[in-house]
Amino acid sequence: MVRTVGVEEELLLVDEDSGEARALSSAVLAIAEKDTAGESPFEAELHRQQLEFSTHPCADMGELAESVRRWRAQAVRHAADAGASVAALATSPLPVSPKIGTGERYRWMAERFGLTAQEQLTCG
Repeated sequence: MVRTVGVEEELLLVDEDSGEARALSSAVLAIAEKDTAGESPFEAELHRQQLEFSTHPCADMGELAESVRRWRAQAVRHAADAGASVAALATSPLPVSPKIGTGERYRWMAERFGLTAQEQLTCG
């Protein structure tokens, strides 16, 4: 049996000049949706300052690396079109007031994780 692996990566949406996290995931997702004719690998995350993508499972690591590079490049382009940049960081190094995403799942997570969800902007 051939083993496969995929990558899921969360990216912070940040101001290109200041590095401050920007709650622009809805705008970036709308741009990505138009650009990919409804087959976007991008999704919302708990916080609106985040963007997530997932690759398809791959048996070849070169193919996987190419997918990650392709989706990162698209994320950079879509974020720029929305007035932001992306950073592959586990958390913002700058002070931030996280904005919880819309949807029942995110409301549940915000209630469940309380202050952690409301005060911490972490990816992963």
